[in-house]
Amino acid sequence: MKKMINVFISHPTPYNKYQESFLSLIDLELKKHGLNPKNLGKNNWNFRSPLKPIKEIMDTCVAAIVIGLERHHSFIGYEKEFSKNTKELIHKYSSSPWIQIEAGMAYQAGLPILILKEEKVYGEGILDPQISDSFVFEFDLKKLHKKISPELEEMISSWVKHFKALK
Repeated sequence: MKKMINVFISHPTPYNKYQESFLSLIDLELKKHGLNPKNLGKNNWNFRSPLKPIKEIMDTCVAAIVIGLERHHSFIGYEKEFSKNTKELIHKYSSSPWIQIEAGMAYQAGLPILILKEEKVYGEGILDPQISDSFVFEFDLKKLHKKISPELEEMISSWVKHFKALK
């Protein structure tokens, strides 16, 4: 039997059937490529030092995938409020701040990173295609919760070929 290659997977804890289904499909797709997705999970959490177990898991991985799924929805908000550059944001969707932290850790560890972002999630930090060091693949969750698109399959395949060539 072929040895599975560990990759770190960062995403918010899913809270609806679309997210659960999509993450299951991603898991299956990664396994098709001989990858073993690893993340912090509930069993490894350390309240005194939350970054330590993430680093320990990442140290066993050769790449990382960051998935920006909706976690928060603000009906109305303001960016740079009370300044000349204020911007009103209506229906701002954002992901978990933990994906930003884990992406930064993966970057510092030199891991090749694949970034997937739910289309409606606000592009900031690692999820901002204008400033991200990596290509940000955007997707419509409701269209991909039953089957991964050929474009996403190709993106994953290309990422895998890239880091396997580095070994």
